[in-house]
Amino acid sequence: MINDEYQETDPQTDPASDVYALVVGVGGAGGNVVNMIATSPCRGVRYVALDSDFLNLKRIQNCETIQLGQKMLHGMGSGSNQEIARSVAEAEKETLTKLVNGCFVLFLVTGLGGGIGGGVSPVLARIAAEAGVFVVVLTIYPFDCEGTDRLMNARLGQDQILKQSHLVISLPNQLLTLKAEKDANFIDLYVKSNQMIAHAVESLWLNLYNPSILPLDMGMLRNAFPSGGNTGVGRMAIASAAGDGRIGCIWQEFLQHPWLNSGEILRKAGRILAIFTVGDDFKNKEMDDFRSRLNSENPDVELLVGISKDARFQQGEISVVLIATLNRTVRAPHEKSNEPLKTREIPEPAEIVGPLPERPGSTVTPPAPKLDPDQIIVKKGVRWGKLGYGDPNQGLLDLQVTSLGRFDRCEKTYFEGQQLDVPTYIRMKCELR
Repeated sequence: MINDEYQETDPQTDPASDVYALVVGVGGAGGNVVNMIATSPCRGVRYVALDSDFLNLKRIQNCETIQLGQKMLHGMGSGSNQEIARSVAEAEKETLTKLVNGCFVLFLVTGLGGGIGGGVSPVLARIAAEAGVFVVVLTIYPFDCEGTDRLMNARLGQDQILKQSHLVISLPNQLLTLKAEKDANFIDLYVKSNQMIAHAVESLWLNLYNPSILPLDMGMLRNAFPSGGNTGVGRMAIASAAGDGRIGCIWQEFLQHPWLNSGEILRKAGRILAIFTVGDDFKNKEMDDFRSRLNSENPDVELLVGISKDARFQQGEISVVLIATLNRTVRAPHEKSNEPLKTREIPEPAEIVGPLPERPGSTVTPPAPKLDPDQIIVKKGVRWGKLGYGDPNQGLLDLQVTSLGRFDRCEKTYFEGQQLDVPTYIRMKCELR
């Protein structure tokens, strides 16, 4: 069921909005975040809350709502069952396909731990990616006080989302409490988290949509963040400062930010996306200062930069959204943009160092182990070996230590031509049932 109250402002039906972003909140937590984000809407952005729970959608006042699974769930939730939620999403495939049709970027905000977020989000992400949409998923992890079952559900849901998306950003709510004061208000932490998500979505989209000083190219983003989870789960942080030394202030915030594990994520990242929102007074030396500080922490990281100007920013104000992923994909350059990407062909070792000289194989029969008298304990008429040799009267296999060709120093034990290092069921070609 679709709430059409906001269709008149839908960028999809606006002739001036040929390119637009879709921000979808999935489940109760995701819907609440998007409902808050939509109070300050961006140009060219469509906001939608997606859920099966009728009561959750009834609370949404600032954006479109779509109810899933009316026939299967009768207006209720999935009972924290991701399999049920996934079945509902597959049954509503036509609705989800229509939802993402024509959008440029999908920002999917989902709370994990329940059923709808972890079950519907992977299906929606897959449908969007198959339609050629760049999919960015922001996953909100539950607080520890919500219990281990919800944390396990969250991990399972995120693993499924990662397989279907281009970029997945994990936002653990619990980490916000680590840097908060002991008497911090729970509602304030929740609002702060939502504000950071809203700012990140706005900054990334404005850089793509508006004329920018240094725009992010969608082709570059697709190359850096291919679908299928190759870059792993990312983390995000936002920092703002004004006046002299503002880059230094921003950098200190990043090094202490709970979502970056107090700078640990920065030091281990393979790729970092930094989106600057600045005023008229941004200087080139400040960009160099930022790069220098990053190099001092992680000299091998790849940095992707976007810089946008915002007329709302006061003199001296600057804001940076930083997204870090641990893994880094490397692709071979291709000559023409319309040709498929080519993988690098890695030569065999022989092509690099030249042919290795052939070495004759050798056969050595090892001597039987010798035991000194003091190494043998006599107990009830049975001899035992202290050092693990077993009964010295036990029969010995006529073992052969054979090395082959270039692996002269790699000893392998053979008995009657059979390699005993190979498990018996493989060596004997036994079929396991």
